[in-house]
Amino acid sequence: MPAPLEHMQIAPFYWFDGEVIPREKLGIHPFAHALHYGSGVFEGIRAYATPHGPAVFRLREHMERLARSAAVYGLQPAWNAEALCDAALEIIRAAELESAYIRPLVFFGERTISLAPRFHCPTHVLIALRALGNYFGTGQANGIRVTLSPWRKFSSKALPSTVKGCGHYANSVLAMQDAVERGFDEAILLNDRGEVAEGTGENVFVVKNGVVRTNDRSADVLHGITRASVIELCGDLGIPIEIGPLEVDDLHDAAEVFFTGTAAEVTPLSCIDDHLYSGVRPITARIRSAYLRAVAGEDPLHADWITWVGAAPAQSSVA
Repeated sequence: MPAPLEHMQIAPFYWFDGEVIPREKLGIHPFAHALHYGSGVFEGIRAYATPHGPAVFRLREHMERLARSAAVYGLQPAWNAEALCDAALEIIRAAELESAYIRPLVFFGERTISLAPRFHCPTHVLIALRALGNYFGTGQANGIRVTLSPWRKFSSKALPSTVKGCGHYANSVLAMQDAVERGFDEAILLNDRGEVAEGTGENVFVVKNGVVRTNDRSADVLHGITRASVIELCGDLGIPIEIGPLEVDDLHDAAEVFFTGTAAEVTPLSCIDDHLYSGVRPITARIRSAYLRAVAGEDPLHADWITWVGAAPAQSSVA
């Protein structure tokens, strides 16, 4: 058994256009359209180490969203969502990993610099693996420092916010680099109407008077799969949940604020700029605990959220 990957280390194999390829043998053409124009779509998926072997969280939902995103941009992968689920499991087994961050990428390859690549360029599919660990380090559980970004989230009338497009994240790069330069861990972007949109790679939730609230796609946000999972978990826990617009005042008036995302999981905020939040976050803690049980395959209510890389454990072992 190989040694586990260190934080952010890349795995030794890729799945590329139907083949498992050693990392050092994979090459991308210097005129790949996506390299120049960001004309690709991607997903971020986690496989978690468990006593029963690696468990991939909501694999099918991610691959189905990848297929929908690809269709919006006219990308035509030769593999459907089911085949890509199988490919992800294949590459995890080939790399002999117990946990991994899985990055499927569908992108336009080489042939032209035309801005209509669907009529000229081949579609490639890549699935890469790396370690991830706690995306925010100790802040993942203890709270991170966040700023309101001077950059605005792009409008859905400019780019489809429900698509996880590679080029869309230039917006997030600008916001995140500004935040880090000013000493923060993350940023929250407002939309062009001044409403709360999202983090650079996370959805935003607030807690006030025992009620959890998050916004919806009308705020120009990506409908995160972790977001959807947390909404369901709130129902399981008997925590009231509301969905609707969020204003900056809602952030400041909240008792607790947290992010959700594949990398972020459920991450509390300790401050937004100079507005501090108490270290006591009982509702966030309950939701985070329930989420971590679910991703490890320990929640029998949501056993269908898990795809086991090996044989599935007996039902009684996860009850």
